Amino acid sequence: MSSTLDRPLCPACGATAGKCLVDLPYGEAPLTTYLAQFYAAYPGCDFTALQSARYRLEACDHCGCIYQNPAPSPEFLQEFYHRGLYGPDAPPYPSPEIEHSEHIVRELTMVVHFLTNQNGRRPAVLDYGTGSGRWAFLAAASGVETHACDLSTHAFARLESAGIGCHLIDALPAARFDYINTDQVMEHVLAPADIVRRCANALRPGGILKIGVPYDPNLRAKLEQPDWLAPKHSPHSLNGVAPVEHLNHFEPRSLDLLVQSSGLQKMTVTRWSLATSGQARTPQTLRQRFGTWLRAKLGETYRAYPAGTQTCFYHKPVPSHAR
Repeated sequence: MSSTLDRPLCPACGATAGKCLVDLPYGEAPLTTYLAQFYAAYPGCDFTALQSARYRLEACDHCGCIYQNPAPSPEFLQEFYHRGLYGPDAPPYPSPEIEHSEHIVRELTMVVHFLTNQNGRRPAVLDYGTGSGRWAFLAAASGVETHACDLSTHAFARLESAGIGCHLIDALPAARFDYINTDQVMEHVLAPADIVRRCANALRPGGILKIGVPYDPNLRAKLEQPDWLAPKHSPHSLNGVAPVEHLNHFEPRSLDLLVQSSGLQKMTVTRWSLATSGQARTPQTLRQRFGTWLRAKLGETYRAYPAGTQTCFYHKPVPSHAR
C-alpha cells in the first residue's frame, strides 16, 4: 500500500507549488510523540506505513492555502478512518455541546427561511461527510427532508432508522438537494475541488452549499516556532494543519477560488439573514450601523461556530429561462 500521494498543485486554486513551510519526518520526534499522544484513545490508528514518509507543508503563493504535499494516500486514509477513527475499538463519539446544537439549528433555520421564501417548498438537505450523524439528526428533528452521505457507512443504520436517507459519496443524485452542509470536511480531503463540483452537481438550481473549515489567521507565525504538542484550542495549537487529518488550511480567498470554477456564487450574511450577490442592499443610516454593532456585541450577528472556524455560503444560480 502506498502511504503518500504527491500534490504538485494547490488544492484550492490549482497554482503550482509555493513555499515550503515545514518538512519533518513522520518517524521521529516531534511527530511520533504527537501521533502517540493525540491518538492514544484510538488503538486502531496504525501509522507504521508513514514511518519513512515526511510531513511537508507548502503555502500557495497565489491564494495562501497551506497544504500537505505529499499527503497521506487515499489507501492510507481509508484505513485510518475506517479502522482507526471509526473502527470497532474507537471510543464513543462525544455528546455535542448544547451551544453547538443550538447553533446548528439556528443556522439551519436561517437557510430554510431563505430557501422557503425563494421556492415555497420544504427543502431537502444533505449532510456531506456526516460522520456520527449529529447534524443530520438535528436537521431531521427540525422537520426538513434530511439526507446524509459519507465514505464510511458506520452510522447509516442509525440514520436510516430515523428516516434519514443515506448515500455513498460517489453516488449522489444530480439536482436533488436544496442545501448541502459540508462542515469540517474540506480540510480532510485530498481533492476538495472535486468535492465542490460533486456538491454543485447535486444541488438544485437556487440551492446553497455551506463550507465550514478550520481557520487560524496566526498559523504562519505559529509555524515559525511550532509547538506540535500544544493542546487543541490552546493559543499555540497547530490543529489547523494537524498531521494526517488536516490536509488543507484555507484562507478566505482560497475558499472563494476553490468554489469559483463550479459556477457557485458567494452569499452574504447580515445578522442572521442570507442574501445572494444580486439582491440589492439599502445603505445603513448611522442609527442602523450602531444597531448592527450592538447586535454583534450581544451575539445577535451570525458567527461561525466553533471558534477557529470560517464559514461561507455559496448559491447555485437559477438559469434565466427557469425564472
